Amino acid sequence: MTIGREHRAYYAAGLFNEGERQFNLKVKRMLDELGFVTWFPQEDAGFIEDYLAQGMTLDEARHHIFEQNLEAVRAADVLIFNLDGRVPDEGACIEAGVAFGWDKRLIGLQTDFRAVEPGGNNLMIDGVLQYEIAKTVEELREMLTSDDGLTIDLRGETPVIDMRSEHRYVAVTGPLGAGKTTLMTIMQEHGGWLTLEEPNDENPYLDQVYANPEDLAFRMQVYYLARRGQQHHALSALEGRIVQERCILDDGEVFFPAYHAAGAYGEHDLQTLMDMYHGLLPGLELPDRVIAVDAPFEVCLERIVSRGRGGEQHLDEKLARAIYDGYHRWWDSLPDVIWIDSGSLDLASNPEDRASALRTVHEALETPTSTPVTN
Repeated sequence: MTIGREHRAYYAAGLFNEGERQFNLKVKRMLDELGFVTWFPQEDAGFIEDYLAQGMTLDEARHHIFEQNLEAVRAADVLIFNLDGRVPDEGACIEAGVAFGWDKRLIGLQTDFRAVEPGGNNLMIDGVLQYEIAKTVEELREMLTSDDGLTIDLRGETPVIDMRSEHRYVAVTGPLGAGKTTLMTIMQEHGGWLTLEEPNDENPYLDQVYANPEDLAFRMQVYYLARRGQQHHALSALEGRIVQERCILDDGEVFFPAYHAAGAYGEHDLQTLMDMYHGLLPGLELPDRVIAVDAPFEVCLERIVSRGRGGEQHLDEKLARAIYDGYHRWWDSLPDVIWIDSGSLDLASNPEDRASALRTVHEALETPTSTPVTN
């Protein structure tokens, strides 16, 4: 991130002793060095005594300072919220809340080693900060200058993560009930990813295949192979960040063998599918990275039952286990898998867990890898 003089920072912090003043000046020097126009309320808004000397009443002076600070928050690109102390400064809390309401980027700065609450600060404070908190002034500098832009806003549909703009292509993979669709929704709504969903709605076999795998499994796999190939060919016309719900590698490396292992079709049918799969691969763009959405097998089964999809109610546990084990064998053979442990995260409703998963994906993608995904 290149910071120019058009970038403005608001530093919200208490000031009640000389130690706090020296620390605040250290932060302001760092912001000045980066090129920010920094609003430091304790100095830039002026002093009540000076306004009284100019003829203002006490109420007029207080309101004038309030209006100046409010306008400075409105004009800021980022608000730095100093969290040090037994509790954060009351005025800084108000300033952070106002900035949050105006969709400003907020970063916490907390060098205090004392634990405030189990799991972090007051949840409303951590939530306003979107869990982006620096532990040192140097770490704050890195957050402000890094190109990864890992500010994660889970309040609305407008993407706020500003990663590098080059083409990215990842596949979200995992067994039934792992949480793939939920993660993709998070990536789409709050990470700005273009999603390629699994072609389930138009699948003519999906509702009945689990009840009649011997009759329909082979035909369903051919269907997926064809549709997935179409999705991969379409990638060449797409730009930006693309996330695909399962890719053609899932079919050949996991599902074809799993249905065979569960007795849905014989060796000849499996070989036919694998021949078709390997024949298609050379002409397809494959994902840069694979995201493995994982959870304990029992958790996946519970989720399958609770979501109540019609066809899945006939799912045989042997087939579900074969798919689950197939994924773990495949993931173990891949380089640089991005792991999301959805068994320990509430991706459906916990904002902190959702932000953590999205941050994991984006941080992993900022780590270079020289080994491409292959079959």
